[in-house]
Amino acid sequence: MRYFLLSIVLVVTMSFASSVSAKIGDNEEQIAEAFGKPVRSKFPDKRGITTNTYQKGDYMILVQFLKHLSIAESYTRVDQREFSEAELNTFLEGKSYSSHEWIKDPNKMEWVRIDRHARAWCETISGRPTFLIEVQ
Repeated sequence: MRYFLLSIVLVVTMSFASSVSAKIGDNEEQIAEAFGKPVRSKFPDKRGITTNTYQKGDYMILVQFLKHLSIAESYTRVDQREFSEAELNTFLEGKSYSSHEWIKDPNKMEWVRIDRHARAWCETISGRPTFLIEVQ
């Protein structure tokens, strides 16, 4: 019974995580399709980078755009819990186009996309576990 409940929780978490996923390089319209209307938008900074904040379910999502294309994303849980490994894997699967896989650093919670054009890592920011992804 315990394993049955655990597998249900895992499936629900994975399906929810994939529903909040958008790909690095998506435009603002595609990001809005995945995450909804931003709860906060900022004007472009001196480098031309615009930062929008979205909330989808239990996640606060910060997306940075350059020339209307996403160049970085961060995910933070509203409840401040740690991300599960299955959840992180689901996020990464949603961040790649089919030909791009992620390689995990065996010593850290860091990944690099196989084409070396993006990286992802976990970090605690302001006391909250955060999953970050950026193009390189």
